[in-house]
Amino acid sequence: MKILIGVFILTIVAVLFSSTSPESYQILEKSLPLVLGASLGGVLACTSIVVSVLSASSTKTKKKAENSQNFQSFVSSLETDVKILVICLFFAVAMPYLRTLNYPFSIEAFGLTSEYLKHKLISSFEIFIALLAFSIIYEIVSVLVSILRKMMIIHTDD
Repeated sequence: MKILIGVFILTIVAVLFSSTSPESYQILEKSLPLVLGASLGGVLACTSIVVSVLSASSTKTKKKAENSQNFQSFVSSLETDVKILVICLFFAVAMPYLRTLNYPFSIEAFGLTSEYLKHKLISSFEIFIALLAFSIIYEIVSVLVSILRKMMIIHTDD
C-alpha cells in the first residue's frame, strides 16, 4: 500500500510539473539520461565498495553477513533497485524518440489538441521516471551508508 501511495504522489507531481513547451522538456531530455547513467555507475561503485570491504573481512564477519537476514534482504532489494534504475535509464533514453513519432491515432479531450496531450503525457512520464530514479538512488545510498556503519560495528566486535 505504501508503494502505491508513493507512485500516486509521484504521478501527481509529474503531471503538475510537466510542460508542453519545447524549451522546458528539452532540458530534461538532454540531461536525464546522462545523470541517470552517472548515478547508476555511482551506485554500482558504492556496491563494489561494500563487497570489497566484506571480502577483506575476517571469516567470522563473512559468516555473520551470510547468516544475516538483513544483509540478504539488502542484497535482494539492491538487485531490484538496480534493475529498476536500468529500466528508468532505458525509458529516459527512449522517450525523446517516442515524442518525435507521428502516431496513427489522435485523441482530443477537453478541447486540448492531440499534439498537446502527447507532449503533456510524455513530459509527465519523463518527470515520473526522474522522480522514481532519484527516489531509488536516495534509498540505495541511505542503505549503503547504514550497511557500512553496521560493518564497522561488526569489525570492532571481532
